[in-house]
Amino acid sequence: MKKSLVLIVAAILMLSLFGCSDKKNADVSGVVDAPDKFSTLDEAKVTENPNIRKESENVNGMCYAITLEEFTYNYNEMLKEAGNLDMINPKGWKMLGSPQNDANGTEYQYYYYDADKISFTASVETKTNYIMNIGLGTTMSNFVSIENKKNNSDTILMKSAVMAAAVSGMGINKVDTIQDIFYLTTFENTNELWYDGNVYALSTNEDKADSERSTMLFRTFPISDEVKENWGIDEYESYVANATQVTTNAN
Repeated sequence: MKKSLVLIVAAILMLSLFGCSDKKNADVSGVVDAPDKFSTLDEAKVTENPNIRKESENVNGMCYAITLEEFTYNYNEMLKEAGNLDMINPKGWKMLGSPQNDANGTEYQYYYYDADKISFTASVETKTNYIMNIGLGTTMSNFVSIENKKNNSDTILMKSAVMAAAVSGMGINKVDTIQDIFYLTTFENTNELWYDGNVYALSTNEDKADSERSTMLFRTFPISDEVKENWGIDEYESYVANATQVTTNAN
């Protein structure tokens, strides 16, 4: 199952790598509670670095000026600050397939990382070794399960948010916000939101014949202002404000 998870999640990434994904075909919002807040120490080793978002010739107009090794360090440090010791090894990343070219001719390579019941996937520019897109995938059955009296969804949303903060240079103080964004993408009426230059998206693949093969991928990638305008993607703050107004009007 572990190998099939990697392949299915990688397939989702390949299909939705550039641009916003199609409407997801599975909704897990009804069985997932809002995640707990992310608690950290007073002093954070991984602080905000706005210079990580960098202009690129790739189809999204931007990339993260950070290598997989540097990302892994940031991710592990953020987890440690939260008291979570599920570290990943920088040598554990493996290439998947051969290099590809995007619509602008930028060459990139897929990578994946096997972890316990989850899998990381990333696309990396071959010329710069900078990350274009990164995601955390798991099965839907694992996402909605409860282990040791704790919702697995809490842990997966937290790790997805840490992943996104670690790669984008946002700093650990933005993990709660990103976690909330990913949580909102599990609802039926949205599967991607824009926040501070980055897209946060959920892509799913539902296998009605075998629920164990139904998978989900939380991913993030930067886009230029021009690409954002062309896509017309919803902004996080506006989405929350509109949702709050609808609730207020209903009451």
